[in-house]
Amino acid sequence: MSTEPQLSRLIFAGVAGPDLSVEEIAALGELQPGGVTLFSRNLRSLQQVHDLICGLRECARQPLVVAIDVEGGPVNRLTAVDPRLGALPAARVQATWGPGRLVRIWEHVGRLLASVGIDLDFAPVVDLAGGTANNGLAERSFAADPRAVLSAARAVLEGLEQADRAGCLKHFPGLGGTAVDTHRALATSPHDVDQLWEQHLLPFRALADRAPAVMMAHAAYPAIEADRPASLCPTIVTGWLRERLGYDGVVFSDDLAMGALDGCGPAGERARAVLAAGADVALFCHDLDQPRRARDAVAGAVQRGVLDVAAITRSAARVETLIREPAVSVDPQLALETLLDEIQAR
Repeated sequence: MSTEPQLSRLIFAGVAGPDLSVEEIAALGELQPGGVTLFSRNLRSLQQVHDLICGLRECARQPLVVAIDVEGGPVNRLTAVDPRLGALPAARVQATWGPGRLVRIWEHVGRLLASVGIDLDFAPVVDLAGGTANNGLAERSFAADPRAVLSAARAVLEGLEQADRAGCLKHFPGLGGTAVDTHRALATSPHDVDQLWEQHLLPFRALADRAPAVMMAHAAYPAIEADRPASLCPTIVTGWLRERLGYDGVVFSDDLAMGALDGCGPAGERARAVLAAGADVALFCHDLDQPRRARDAVAGAVQRGVLDVAAITRSAARVETLIREPAVSVDPQLALETLLDEIQAR
């Protein structure tokens, strides 16, 4: 049996705007990616988002995971649909609400996502607060205390789960304490192995059997292996996440076009390295060209015996677990208004 459809499931892509171009329709049909991540540039209204997702799924010709980043505060793509959704505060504020309220609010976030057909939210962030103001975390972190992070993250996952949506812990094994934003350059963790395991990995360890997905960090961890970023490192992806934590959910790279990987070769080489390290998904967020080149490079690696066919099959099966049934009975506008009411309630 050809591995090409399975290979495509391990590649996530992006599209340019709120409507699909003729070229994108053709490219999606040829690539058949495992998923597409939506950004603010893709969102105009609830009806438009619903129609775009229907178009994406029709073009892909196979089950498709639709993902988005909704954390609250500065990372909330849904504000492009309705600026009032900016009322969902950053994680630092959410952590003060308590688990009960967090569960309720994130269930309503999940219902809104479900109403337009979004399966996966790349949240919550479980990186511990700390490091410099330039590391891209700031108020995106719940707290510096790993137990407070764990409590809040568990509530977010539970709320999304109650709405039958998938969440994703990020960024393994933790960006807390770093000094550089990985969107711009490679960050380096200053922590030793004990600090990483006991503190920064506590939320990941405690939620490993609950989180549908985990996203890897584009950061170096000299205490574990100094030579390459965690996202490309078998010692961290397979050795720590899969084997030490026993994690069997979907493992994503972070966006493979980020500045942290500028010295790691072209798109195809980055994708091959991510999958060889043990991840399930090579994530590209901005177009369809890089994902196509990545798919071709991965196919070549399989043909040369560099990547294992059995591992590709396992990863493709994991990705399919993220696909959720659309909530056709939920009115999107009502879901939005209910979420806003819950956020504003005291």
